[in-house]
Amino acid sequence: MVERATDGPVTATVRVERGAAVIPETLTVTLEVESERGVEIAEPSFGESLGDFGVKSVAASEATEDDMTRRQQWVVTLEPFVAGQSEVPPLTVAYLDRRERADGSAGDHSGEVRTPAIPVKVEERLADVKGPATIDVPTNLRLLLYVLLVVGALLLVALAARWMRRRFGAARPVKAEPAPLPHLWALAELDRLAAEELVGRGLVQEFYYRINYLLRRYIELRFGLMAGEQTSEEFVRELHRDFVLAPPHKEVLRRFVEACDPVKYALHRPGSDEIAWVQKTAREFIVETAARPEEMEAGADGRAALSGAAA
Repeated sequence: MVERATDGPVTATVRVERGAAVIPETLTVTLEVESERGVEIAEPSFGESLGDFGVKSVAASEATEDDMTRRQQWVVTLEPFVAGQSEVPPLTVAYLDRRERADGSAGDHSGEVRTPAIPVKVEERLADVKGPATIDVPTNLRLLLYVLLVVGALLLVALAARWMRRRFGAARPVKAEPAPLPHLWALAELDRLAAEELVGRGLVQEFYYRINYLLRRYIELRFGLMAGEQTSEEFVRELHRDFVLAPPHKEVLRRFVEACDPVKYALHRPGSDEIAWVQKTAREFIVETAARPEEMEAGADGRAALSGAAA
């Protein structure tokens, strides 16, 4: 099960290995954070418990990065406490953006990404029942056994009361909606980027980083090309070797990359016509290469990629 959340230059993806757990078996949760280069990610705090689960261990893998993004991953092993309908609660990732703006200004911009909760059904495995046996127990041990039985019964009552409060005292988790098709996701992200008015606020370089990353991510989800992990030179070279895209679309992408790189790396100050062309070209490319109806009916490969099937 996969959930994803994005805030500005940071995307957090949480994966739960399965939608059901059995006491006393463990459950693995993976948190992957993808951020633009130059954005600092704070170490997530998992504590001793996550909701109804105890945190048994946390393993952080070494961060990887390319010319555009940095990826970090944490694998958390959880122990279920109580049987019943539960959830892996939202995970929060804080970040700090110290990058210089296109207009030469500087200033820290902080934010956080909060992933949706993921429902998990927890069951309890009962031990096999064996036949009765007669054991000769001394009187003092018998008394101790009675005391332990009473303490155990009280503990079970307390656990049952805690489970009842959690189950009936909180809202039931909402079933996660399926992820949209790649072109629908990309068009929605374009609208959200336009609504942030980064250019009007003087954040032209950040705008170019974002729209360039957005279009490369769409190409990954739509066509399976690893555009986000390549340099601009590698990306253009790969376009000419690949047979998925039509020649006109390859040429448009080449011009798009050449328009973005000077702003991203050489602090070129584009004019309003250049900015408008980048926005218009990204939207037209997405619309023209969107999945056809027969592709959607055949399985919607883009939807599977976007929902994390590649994991």
